[in-house]
Amino acid sequence: MAIRIWHQSYTDLNRLPGYAAMMQDHARRVCDPGTVVDLHGVEPGTYPGDMAPVDLIGYRWPNHLVDIQIVENAIRAEREGYDAVAISCFADPGLEAARSMVDIPVVSSCETALLVSSAVGRALGLLTLDEIFAGKLREMIRGYGYQDRVKIVAAMDPPINEHQIDRAFAGSPEFAKQFSLQAARLIAAGSDLIIPAEGVLNIALVRNEVHQIDGTPVLDSYGSLLAFAQMLVHLRRRTGLSVGRRGAYARAPQKIIDTLRRITVGCLSTS
Repeated sequence: MAIRIWHQSYTDLNRLPGYAAMMQDHARRVCDPGTVVDLHGVEPGTYPGDMAPVDLIGYRWPNHLVDIQIVENAIRAEREGYDAVAISCFADPGLEAARSMVDIPVVSSCETALLVSSAVGRALGLLTLDEIFAGKLREMIRGYGYQDRVKIVAAMDPPINEHQIDRAFAGSPEFAKQFSLQAARLIAAGSDLIIPAEGVLNIALVRNEVHQIDGTPVLDSYGSLLAFAQMLVHLRRRTGLSVGRRGAYARAPQKIIDTLRRITVGCLSTS
């Protein structure tokens, strides 16, 4: 039986066509022949002007407003018959709220990368876009309980954003060299596995065929995300594995959700 995965990006994919094309191509290579991955981004215009998604990381309320799109899209995905939702952003936007609202598996990049990497490495190193995002990742790693497994979280120096990486999706030896040089800091700190901690970084490295740096493996976080989503779908179908509803992912009665959604829309429309 075929599997349908709703891929949810935190970017406006209309503004990053190279990124979207590479993700679609990589999904075909990583997933089983019967798996369909449909790419979705945030609504066009979510990021005004030349703002990149990473520029929003340091602002909690704007982040929360974008997270609402992610949660509502997960609800839509289940309603439209998708078998899983895969969020390809290392900030794991809306992840826990989405899990509390749908029965299909919902996975996201940071949590999945930590889970998968811990099966093949004992001292993990993460390299991300800028120092603000690095701080966010350190906070998330503590929340997930992986602080003893992560050796270092570092940022590209100088920092870069999603739009600046766009040319690397067509192939860029210069980008691959730049990432490898900066990853040397992670290896020197004792990392035995490197995680490119943002989707655009990962896809650019996949395009440039960077699988190891000085003998240290580099995780394909997007490939891992899709493979993990597939696995959870199989487990749900074959063993009945479901989301736990007694704790963090308790589901509120639909009447409450409908009432709060209506009130929130009213508040936002009059603010």
